[in-house]
Order: sequence, then structure tokens, then C-alpha cells
Amino acid sequence: MKRAIIAIAALFMATPLAPSDLQETKTTLRAHVLKLINRDRQLYNLPPVQLDLPASALADTFCREQIRTGTTGHFGTDGFSPYMRYSFGGGNDGVSENAAAWSANYTFTQRALYEMSRRSQDAMMAEMAPDDGHKKTILDPHANYVGIGLAWEKGEFRLSHEFIRRYVDWKRSLPRNARVDQLVLAAGRPLHGTRIEAITVHHERAPESMSAFVANSIHRYSLPDKRKEYVPRLPRQVRRRHDGSIEISRQEYADGRRGDFHIGEDGSFSFPIPFTEGPGVYTVVVWVRKPGIENAIAASNVSIRVEGALQSVRASAAGR
Repeated sequence: MKRAIIAIAALFMATPLAPSDLQETKTTLRAHVLKLINRDRQLYNLPPVQLDLPASALADTFCREQIRTGTTGHFGTDGFSPYMRYSFGGGNDGVSENAAAWSANYTFTQRALYEMSRRSQDAMMAEMAPDDGHKKTILDPHANYVGIGLAWEKGEFRLSHEFIRRYVDWKRSLPRNARVDQLVLAAGRPLHGTRIEAITVHHERAPESMSAFVANSIHRYSLPDKRKEYVPRLPRQVRRRHDGSIEISRQEYADGRRGDFHIGEDGSFSFPIPFTEGPGVYTVVVWVRKPGIENAIAASNVSIRVEGALQSVRASAAGR
């Protein structure tokens, strides 16, 4: 779960940036934020994250939209959660978001932008448990990329981090829209020496638009608790007896299951996504595990908007 930082700026009133300088400033400011993130990760002996430009572009759009609608935190007026927004924008990986907002009654200078970015980073890293969601996100040991969103206009500044866990090489593109009677196959291969631990499918109602007041009152987000877990099929054990006959036995999980999807010799998986809860949004999370690491890694947040069966849709349309 994450919380938003909202701050009131009172910094460096000076000549505003010229429009021709905006793109260059955004590029250098993004590099500055990345440097701050990796500085803090290094202090905790964590590997650096790389800048992800597509995720940064998506985050930029979100930050601009927040300024336009007067929203702060993790939600805009479209009602999309951060993982939906990333997925509907084309992202396939695990993602966790930090967000910061500043307001003032004057136009920000370049110096002010750098100072607000630094102060936002320092405030996140100064958090103490149990209210340290931003700090935990920055120090996610399994994050390997980050998108950095930036937008400023007049007296409004928005900053977001989209920390990405990229551990799956997807073999086919997953649709972002489907029907409950449609076969959608998730297929991929784990990266960086990881192996597939499980797949969870989370279900929730389709998001609805909301007012800026409601969006700003939501300080946390998480995947829905309503979910189903699917595990790899366990291999058969083949043993040759002394009399030359062959004995085949099947392994089972502790709950008696034998598994739900196949894992290939190279670790690749193929999984038909079940839309068992009817229409809504289904978010597919592939869990992988590194050798010697206790906790599994949430390596995807692929959200799919699912409508009713085609026959039902046609019947509804005919009845109008």
C-alpha cells in the first residue's frame, strides 16, 4: 500500500523557465531524480535501477492530467489504480508507485524544481514504519527499472516514481480487453535465473470516474483481495522396479492439488486465464522466485477489462 506526499511550496521566486528550455529541463531533472533514487538504494547495498523511458512517458501523462484535474496522490478522475494505468498503457511488469505534489501561487523556476524533487525524495526516505510505504518502494530489492513522471504548470508540480519489476519475457501480447467467453493465453519465460512460483488472478469491478475530491481522499491502493491462485503442475515420478516394470506416481501439493498449468524445461509457462467472476477487471500477477531468496517476486500486474459473453452483449443491444 502506498501513500501520497502533498506539500506546499514556498521556494525560489525568480524568472520562470522559457518554453524552449522545458524539454531540456525535464530530461536533466529526470536524470537528477534517478541519481537521488540510486544514491539512496546504494546506501542500503541495493543495485541501481535503470530509467524506463516508456514508463516515464506514461507517468508524465498522468502527472499532467493530475494538474489539469486538480488531483494528487495515486488516482485521477478516471478511477484507474496505478497498476491499471500502467497496464492499460502497455506495461506488462510488476509496478509500484510513489507520488508527490507541490502547490504555490507563483511559477516555478528551474532551481525550485530541483529543490522540490530533492525534498520529495528526502521526505520519502525519512519515513518511519509502519507509515513507510514510499521508502519501501524506493528500496524494493527486486525493482530493476523505474519510470519517472514529471509535470509542472504555473504553481503546480507533480512527480511520480513507477518502480518496475521486470522478470518475465512475454511470448505473446496479452489483450487489455476481452469477453468472459474468450480464451486468453498468458505465455512467457522467467528471466534472470528465476522460476515460476504461482500465478494469481485478482478480480474487481470496472473503475468508475470520480470527482477530484474523492480521488484526493484515497491515500492508499492495493490489489483486490478477491483472487484465485494457480500453481505449476508437479512432474510425474517414473521409477523402474526390480522386476523390470515401471511405476509412475504423481506428486501433489499439501492441499491435494496436482497443479494448474505446465512449466517447460526452460521454465516457460502457458496459462489460460480464467474469467470465472464475470465482467470486471482481472489483474494477472506472475510470481517468480530467485534461488536462495525467501520471498516470491510479483513480476507482473497485467490488467484486462472483461465484458460479458458476446451472445449476452448482442442480446442486451437488441433489447435497447
